[in-house]
Amino acid sequence: MEQSKTSPSFAYSLGTLAIVVAFMLISMVGFGASLQIVFFLSWLIVIPACMKLGYSYKEIEEAASEMIKKCLQPTMILLAVGAMIGVWISSGTVPTIIYGGLVVITPTFFLLTALILCSLTSLATGTSWGTIGTAGLALMGVGAGLEVPAGITAGAVISGAYFGDKMSPLSDSTNLAAAVSGGALIPHVKAMFFTVGPAYLLSAILYTVIGFRHVSGTVDQVQLESILSALRGEFHIGIIALIPAVIVLTLLVMQKPAFTSILIGAVAGAVVAVINQGFSYSEVLQHMYTGFRIESGTEFIDSLLNRGGVMSMVGPVLIMIFAFGFAGMMHHVGMMDALLRPLTNKVKSDRSLIGSTMIVSYVTNAIGSSMTFSAVMTGTLMAPLYKEHKLKPENLSRVIEACGTLGGVLIPWNSNAIFVSGMLGVTPIQYLPYAFLNWLTPMVTLFYAVTGIAMIKEEPDTNTVQKVS
Repeated sequence: MEQSKTSPSFAYSLGTLAIVVAFMLISMVGFGASLQIVFFLSWLIVIPACMKLGYSYKEIEEAASEMIKKCLQPTMILLAVGAMIGVWISSGTVPTIIYGGLVVITPTFFLLTALILCSLTSLATGTSWGTIGTAGLALMGVGAGLEVPAGITAGAVISGAYFGDKMSPLSDSTNLAAAVSGGALIPHVKAMFFTVGPAYLLSAILYTVIGFRHVSGTVDQVQLESILSALRGEFHIGIIALIPAVIVLTLLVMQKPAFTSILIGAVAGAVVAVINQGFSYSEVLQHMYTGFRIESGTEFIDSLLNRGGVMSMVGPVLIMIFAFGFAGMMHHVGMMDALLRPLTNKVKSDRSLIGSTMIVSYVTNAIGSSMTFSAVMTGTLMAPLYKEHKLKPENLSRVIEACGTLGGVLIPWNSNAIFVSGMLGVTPIQYLPYAFLNWLTPMVTLFYAVTGIAMIKEEPDTNTVQKVS
């Protein structure tokens, strides 16, 4: 006989989540455990809590599996990015970009240039992670050569990469935000510009001011030449090395799937590495799997280029798998709904609706450790309320982007923050104060909610769009 199921109360759900969070904090802070293993072990807390509500182990296991399936695409892209980065270093693609940047970019305008370059790259490719792992990685090297603090450079790279990603119709997260909100892609992108646009302009001004006030206007020419000489000594710097990057950009602009485009870029890099750089086929395959390794005698070059490979992405992939499974169990038994219901029940106005959506986005981002999970959960929970308030779906989708997508990198245990930290070699504490776009955009969103500016209302039986006060 099937056991009757009980709907979890708010107190029960909050208590379960509190125990999980306490366990994770004690394990990581007190014993130095990795986020991956504590997230995995937290299943031993959630599974009994779900079974106590009347669910069988098989049901809970299936719920976790179904949610994990949803992260297959981003994890495959992540692994492809790791492979591509490893061979793009051995092919000379990344070193050539670093070399060119060190030659032409001035310290004063470096941060603004980094913002714009990453914006254009991400806009063309539709991937913030791909941009951070390629152009961003190269710019970190340029910034280090110009003696720009790593946290500031990373902030400019992150802001540019996420701006282009949000404005790109090729972006998976941009398409996802529109879809889960029940809207169309192009109206979403247009609506998103009203929040991201002002934040981007303010970010550009801030990076310019920092460049003038805090970044040295001169370069140590002796040190610079030693770096350039080391790069020339280890790689054939030139146009041929940029062929893999051109191929990937072309494929993504043609709207080819991100996974296959990136993997083709990795293969192109492997070919260039063998033919132009002189590596053996077996060495290139090793770079693709475990990452590039070099002992150039120059500490800067070694620390910058010894990275990449499929194995470098195992940590972020495990985080996504464990977090999605964890969140799938909590959602299936109703704990997620129970936690958010008191908040959504208090929504009385458009203003409170936007504010509540922002909170839901950040909470689901923190619980699921993934902007994808945050988008799906926030869209699912909040879309009916936007229909009740006669607000068009793009109002919801741009909040999902502002707090869910852009907010992921601001949460240290989120898969986005873990990826950025591992790829750029900086901790969240170092880059958080300088990721201007990622925390200015929610501020602009909140300002619109309070003032009613740029809120898009749908009138009954018409296509008229007006501003709501």
